Amino acid sequence: MFKVIYTIMLKQEGLRQLVLFPELVSEPSLPSISTLPEFDRALDNLLKMSDLGAFISINVHGVEKSYSIHSSELEIPLEFLKDENINNISDIIHLFPDDVRQHLRKLTYEVKSFFNRKNSFKTPFGYFLYRPYFRIWSKFVTERKQHVEQFLQDTLKGRTYGQLFLKAFDCGYRFLEEISDDTAPWEFLKTVFLHHIQETRQQLIDSHQTLHTLDKTFPDYPLKAVALKTAHFPLDLSQYIRQLEIRFAFKSIHLEYLKEVSINSVEDVKRISEKMGKEE
Repeated sequence: MFKVIYTIMLKQEGLRQLVLFPELVSEPSLPSISTLPEFDRALDNLLKMSDLGAFISINVHGVEKSYSIHSSELEIPLEFLKDENINNISDIIHLFPDDVRQHLRKLTYEVKSFFNRKNSFKTPFGYFLYRPYFRIWSKFVTERKQHVEQFLQDTLKGRTYGQLFLKAFDCGYRFLEEISDDTAPWEFLKTVFLHHIQETRQQLIDSHQTLHTLDKTFPDYPLKAVALKTAHFPLDLSQYIRQLEIRFAFKSIHLEYLKEVSINSVEDVKRISEKMGKEE
């Protein structure tokens, strides 16, 4: 299933990390609240801010799948290449055609289009979503998820996804065949089938090989090289849908920012977010 991930983000040790017990921390430059009144004030401001809403960041992962082949990146010996193609690079090869990619790209736009002046304000690191809209946001994300899943199942049903996958793989594979010289000790399959890719992927996983460790003198080098370049391509539609994620994280704010301010309104939160943005 298309995953929706939401987390509470807690920043680890860094220049803006608040330390209540600095004597227990090895980093002397970390700030601390030295008195209980400061802590009480900051905590009170944090509670007031929580009543107003929360900082949130959004990312959509796994939508775009593409790759390219570059002879220099693959570290192919020059004697294995035709002279005119020594520094050649393929076009960007996409898993999906333009119309499908355009529809999927709308997912990112639609997710972010939820945020407007009525329910939030933009910050240097995402948005500040007002508390009454938390449930509406969660429902909205679920609906977007279902819409994309249905679109993919309708558009790429049957063998369509597998055919697109093989076509994308074959483009890179034939590019290597095109630029290879007769001196290259490589063998190219007339037709690459899905089971060839599955078996090759498993071999690469078992042997812990990378593009840099592959032996360029082996006959099956082109198949292995393209298998590694397309390792992020799911083998079937169900796998593609499962790895899609709408990630939104409700982010914490360090009490250090809240010890010398007074939070009573959204405008107060805006001023703090602007200050935090300048210090990032």
